[in-house]
Order: sequence, then C-alpha cells, then structure tokens
Amino acid sequence: MTSPQIAETRHCRRCELDLPAASFNRGKRLELQTMCKACMAEICNGHVFTMNPTEAASFMARLEAGEALRTITGGFGNSPICSKKAFAKHCELHPEWGNEAKMLAEQNRIGRIQAGTRKRMTNRTACRNGHPLTAENIALMQQTGTWDHRRCEQCVKEWRGVGRFIAEDTTEDPPELDGFLELSGQQDLTPNDVAEIERWLRLGVSLRKLLSWGSLGRLTRYRNANASWDAEFKPIIIANAKRAVSIAARKMWKAANVTHCKRGHPLTPETTYLHAKLGTRQCRACVRIRTGAPVTETQIRNVERAFLTGMKIADVTKPRDGKRSIISAEQLRALRLTRPDVNERLLRSIRHPASLRTLQSSIGLAPVRSIALVLEVTSQISNDIPLYEPQPGDYEWLLGLTPRYLQKHDRDEIVSDLWIELTERRLRREDVPARAKDLIKKHNKENPSRAYGDIRSPLSLDAPAYLDGTLLRGETVSESLWERL
Repeated sequence: MTSPQIAETRHCRRCELDLPAASFNRGKRLELQTMCKACMAEICNGHVFTMNPTEAASFMARLEAGEALRTITGGFGNSPICSKKAFAKHCELHPEWGNEAKMLAEQNRIGRIQAGTRKRMTNRTACRNGHPLTAENIALMQQTGTWDHRRCEQCVKEWRGVGRFIAEDTTEDPPELDGFLELSGQQDLTPNDVAEIERWLRLGVSLRKLLSWGSLGRLTRYRNANASWDAEFKPIIIANAKRAVSIAARKMWKAANVTHCKRGHPLTPETTYLHAKLGTRQCRACVRIRTGAPVTETQIRNVERAFLTGMKIADVTKPRDGKRSIISAEQLRALRLTRPDVNERLLRSIRHPASLRTLQSSIGLAPVRSIALVLEVTSQISNDIPLYEPQPGDYEWLLGLTPRYLQKHDRDEIVSDLWIELTERRLRREDVPARAKDLIKKHNKENPSRAYGDIRSPLSLDAPAYLDGTLLRGETVSESLWERL
C-alpha cells in the first residue's frame, strides 16, 4: 500500500503559523506569498505590519552582536530581515525597542570606524605627508577613531593658516575682480585678449576667478595651439591656483577660530548654524535679534516712503550698497500679520505693479481686496538711488548751500525743493551741492528783481551792505558838501 500524500504547508511571516499552501495567494510571478490570505486581508484593511516578534528579537540580537544596521536592513552580507522603511516604522510603533536599537546601531557604527582606524594605523609609521608618527600621535588618533592629518604635529604647523598648499608669498592678496574678464565675441582669442589675460596672470589672479567656463575653453584651445605660450605661463597659472587655495584656507581657518561674533555673542556649535549658500557660520543670537526685533515707527515710515518712491519689496528687505536693509523680510511678514492698519497703509503706498500683484495674489500674505492696482510708476526714478533718511543737522546743511544774500523765504523755498527731491529718491546726498547751484540759477532767472549783482535789480537800501555783518546799505550812503550847491 502507498502512504497518503501529505499536503504542502507554508510558514506565514505575520502570524507565524504553518498553514496549507492553499491559504496563500500567488504573486505576480506566480509564487506563493509569504503571508496568508487572512493576514493579507488585515493589512489591506489598515493594519500595520513591519516585523513579527521573532524577527524583532533576531534583529536586536544581531545588533547586540555588533552587526551593522545596513547589513540587517537589506544590505549585502548576511540575509536581511527587513527594509529601512520597515525598521523605521517598527521603531515608531515600538519607541522603547526603537531607541535601544538606534543606540546599538550608532555604537556599532563608531566601533567599526575605530576598528578600521586601528587596523590601518597598526603598521603605519608616517603620515601621508611623510612626517614620522610618534606613539603619542598614534594613540590619539586611535582614541578619536579618525585618520586626521591634523593629529600630526608637523602637519599642524604647516597647515595652520595657510591651507593645503604652502604658497611662496601670501603676504599680499591678488587684486579682486568685480566679475569675469570680458573677452571679444569671436571664437578664438585675439591678441588683445591674450595680452589682458597675461596682465592679470602676472598680477596673481587665478584662472577660476579670471575667466568664465566658456572663456576657459577658448583659452584651452589657444594653449594647445601655442606650446611656447603654454610653457611660459603654465608655472604662473599653477602658482596662482596654489595661492588662491592657500588664501581661501587661511581665511576659513581664521573664521573657524573666531570665538565671538562682532556683537560679543559666543560662537559655539549650539549657538551657531551653517549658512546653506555661503557655507559660513551664522550667530543664532544675532539672527534672532535681526529677525525678531520689534519694528519702530521710524522703520514703518521709511518703508512707506520707499514704496511711495517706486521701490520693490526686495529693495526694502535686502541690504544695498553695503548698508543694512530698511526692514527684514521676517519683520515685514510679522508686521503685516499683526498690524492690519499698517498693512493697508503699505499696500496703498506701494507704486511698483509687480510687487503689488505679489502682495495681492491669492497666496499672498494678508491681502486687502479693496485696494486697486496702482499703475502710476515713477519711471524717472532709478532703483540705484537709496532711500533718503533724515539726519540731525540736514536743514542747516541744506540752508548753508544757499547764498545769504537771498531773502529768508527764498532760501527756504530752495531748501524745500532739495528736500522733496531727496525724499522722492530723485537725488543722492552727494549730488545735492550741484543740484543746489542749478536751483539757485533757476531762482535768479525767474526773479531778476531779486538777483544779486544784476543791473536790472538794484539792491534796496535795506539790504545788507556786506555778506558778513549787520550794516545796511542805507547806512553807507554819504553826501558831499558841493552836492547842495
């Protein structure tokens, strides 16, 4: 007699039961799935499954044995238990188990780094720059678990303040360019272009700061076609590149070793952060003061006058000409949210259509729908002219630019014209003296009877006889004896 055929059974990963093969669905490749139909239905209905208790215990045991997290969660080597997403979800569902697992994973990571460092440093007698390593240096590197050239005392002396390359002359920095060197529009370099490049190279400027990518390609073609020129200037190009790296490294080293900011706040890892674009340290206390400082009424008036003179939002919230901005973007945002009256005043005063459309858009911040779009843009005003901020003594300064032979109301009229042009951003402070002369000429032309020294305008006897003094012209009139005869 033949024995009855035993039905095939499979192990369900979720419920950990041995069930018949008919209790499992088939996947896309016509293979039986690892979870039974009942467990799969519960997962489809919203139940979360990452690891069963047996897998979680095995996961923790492998971590305690010193295995890396990447090999347990889908990495190479031993068979993985789950994916990284499943591990993160299991840590979220079981916080205590997750905290212990993450702590062990971090300890294993540091231990592997230290073990690799010790293995590399066991037979090493010199650093990568050729300096002999003493027992103290090796012990220090093994303690920290990193292979750092700065642990070598000789490297410290050579690297400190000069960077990777030791430049021959770093006492004077090369001149800085406002932008890349503008070459002719031809495909190849002209003799004038070559002469200009040679002049800047001899001044010590590196090619990266001198030429754009397109111009560098043209220079490469020229160097390939002129071997003598390349042989002459290649050492200069290499020296300039080394100097640029050393100067940048020295500046970065100085910036990294500054202990306090310019306002006296201590610079520690807790009180600083790394700027994403600039790559420099920023003081959190200074940023908090700049962004969270209360807005004064003077700032509000300055912002309102800036909008009235055609300035954009970016011109108001960004520094210009080396000076601080009128108001920061964070302050403007908080002001518009907390002060509806000020928000409406600012929207009514803005004169730049693009900025007003931005503020009035559906995704804008606190728009006021009752304000119509203002299209009167003062095109004669240049955005390069900064906002005029009144300073103590400005009236005396403007009055001193007017001649004292004019009447008081005439001088005040010229001062008022200058002040209006300053406030409307049609005039710079440094251009005021020249503009005052033009206004004086215009006033004398329009009022010839009050002009000084004109034959058509004889001076009154009540006018001052001299510019400096109180003596009147009538007091200087004299009569001779023979005039009565």
